[in-house]
Amino acid sequence: MTNVLAMCSHLPQLRLATGDCLIEEAVRTDRLFVLKNGAFEIVRNGVRVVTIDAPGAFLGEISAVLGSPPTASVLATQDSVVHVVDDACASVQNQPALTYAIAQLLARRLAAVTAYLVDIKRQYADTDTHLALMDQVLANVIALQPDAGPPGSERPDVPDY
Repeated sequence: MTNVLAMCSHLPQLRLATGDCLIEEAVRTDRLFVLKNGAFEIVRNGVRVVTIDAPGAFLGEISAVLGSPPTASVLATQDSVVHVVDDACASVQNQPALTYAIAQLLARRLAAVTAYLVDIKRQYADTDTHLALMDQVLANVIALQPDAGPPGSERPDVPDY
């Protein structure tokens, strides 16, 4: 992630205090952020997903790549500093080094999630639980095509994931 920080060193910085909201779920801003120092909590539909505290980590990369509203809120859990990439969608399209760095991050995440799903499938393959359906989940994730629509549950009584 050090090369990401070097790539962003010329960009403006934004300082946030503990508790500040950097990104609000579903509110479009066309900004991408790179963590310089501090920590942020990612919250989706009111559920804490993960804490991000690695310098050079991207925040808002999914929105920048998809040109969509943010899928989660990003809240500072300590005083933090981020580099700001304005016009995020255009920047991702026009800056190959930035695009490649984000693609690497997303590929690592997909590899980790796929490994996790395979593990679940192996553990529950011979059961009658809903977890035995992991082969279908894996097939759908792997076969997801561009413009296939947003991921999530089709059931109205289940929130999107």
